[in-house]
Amino acid sequence: MKEKLIGKLTTIILAAIMAFNAIILARIWLTMDIDSFYREKKTEYTLPEGFTPANTKISWDESFPAPSGWVVRYASSGCIYCRLDFDWERLIPLLERLNYRVILLLPEEERAFEEEQLMPETAQQAAFVKMDWVKQFRFTVTPTLVIFDNNGRVIWHHEGMLNDEDYESAEKAISRNIKGSV
Repeated sequence: MKEKLIGKLTTIILAAIMAFNAIILARIWLTMDIDSFYREKKTEYTLPEGFTPANTKISWDESFPAPSGWVVRYASSGCIYCRLDFDWERLIPLLERLNYRVILLLPEEERAFEEEQLMPETAQQAAFVKMDWVKQFRFTVTPTLVIFDNNGRVIWHHEGMLNDEDYESAEKAISRNIKGSV
């Protein structure tokens, strides 16, 4: 009798552990960007296609140095967290020095930044971007920062305000990208 009870308890515990593992694996699988694992290395520099709040096509000045990569920051002028994201401001000089291009992706056209609010000053605002491009990334929280290499692959992604650890992590990803492209 005692052995049957111990056997049943062992079976229940093992089943619970297996169910817990299945839930964890399902959560990991559902939150992974599977496309990034299978995405082939692109041979061309890819920018999201779209339009600025002034309804002009997004374009880049040809005099801009060859980019090491590009950054999309999902942000809005009305977002207090975007304004208080001081580690983003700290990251800008590094991005500029290493020739990263910056797009400020706006959740709504009305949330555009004024010219004097643009960080960095060379950033281009995008109010309308093709949805097939946007769906590849989680742009649900402002601010969200996605850093790409010059082949269009994500090298770093973060939702919310940056902190010191995030800054250091982004800096390492950028440095690895620069070393890998030399």
